[in-house]
Amino acid sequence: MAAALRPGMRAVTIGVDATSGSAGLVWPGDRVDLILTLTDQARTPGRRVSAETILKDARVIAIDQQMIQGGAADAQARTVTLEVLPDAVQRVSVAMRLGRLSISVRALSTDGTADTAGGTSNSVYASDVSSAFGGEAPAVPTDRTVRVYHGSADPKEFKY
Repeated sequence: MAAALRPGMRAVTIGVDATSGSAGLVWPGDRVDLILTLTDQARTPGRRVSAETILKDARVIAIDQQMIQGGAADAQARTVTLEVLPDAVQRVSVAMRLGRLSISVRALSTDGTADTAGGTSNSVYASDVSSAFGGEAPAVPTDRTVRVYHGSADPKEFKY
């Protein structure tokens, strides 16, 4: 495997299933993005589920133990090994503990506009995808007056 890596790069392996591994349509040599989907119950409903691209344009160097295309056509891959920058190995390790990882296959790029392996993108939340979680934020009152009642006397108003 070390001979397959470009100088300065590292190999990191992630577990996949039929869905997260792009239905077995990923091959060594393909370029992929790695997406982390996680659930945080402490957030508001529209922000509980989020997805974030944690790696862009990483090269697939092996599927299971195969470093070249071929093998049993009906075998479903269980691991995908990616070539990434050294700091991305740590990012992937943390991401594996946080939530579900999935792969998005990139188009072949011949114009030199590919991102570098290890780049990130902004998060997408449940409220960005479905209006069921969105809705408008409650209006903030513009009248900032507090009325204090003391017994039967008229209330006193304090504005701020």
